[in-house]
Amino acid sequence: MKIQDILYINSILIDLKPAEKDAVITQMGQFLASVHNIKDPDLLVRKMLEREAQVSTGIGFGIAIPHTRIDLVDRICMVSARCVDGIEFESLDDKPVHLIFMLVSPPDKSDELRNLLASLSKIMSYEDMREKLLATSDPEAFINLIVDGENKYAGK
Repeated sequence: MKIQDILYINSILIDLKPAEKDAVITQMGQFLASVHNIKDPDLLVRKMLEREAQVSTGIGFGIAIPHTRIDLVDRICMVSARCVDGIEFESLDDKPVHLIFMLVSPPDKSDELRNLLASLSKIMSYEDMREKLLATSDPEAFINLIVDGENKYAGK
């Protein structure tokens, strides 16, 4: 499974406004539930917040990848957001987050989720990718950049 298989134009918040981390996770969790027709958005948000309370998913370089596993889904679902001004996310490098990739997975898809998390981390480790994603205000261009980055940096 590849990122480009689960990220769609309608699943990108291209101009997220800065807010407190829990409010951002709540907004994105509700957005994910809406886009992917998840029946209990409150449970999804609660699980995301519980996971985030264990350890920040802010991996550094302006990137956060909040994720959780729940029985409410039968496949891995994803949404993404871009926040030019940045969000305080208690990241590993203590810098604001500008790009957020939120994933939810069924409990039996742990290996696939780990692979997607690794691919995202690898792609986002390249400064040119982060800069291009942050510079675009077009969801279609955002997706095309992810596809190009995944093909170039994460392999086929």
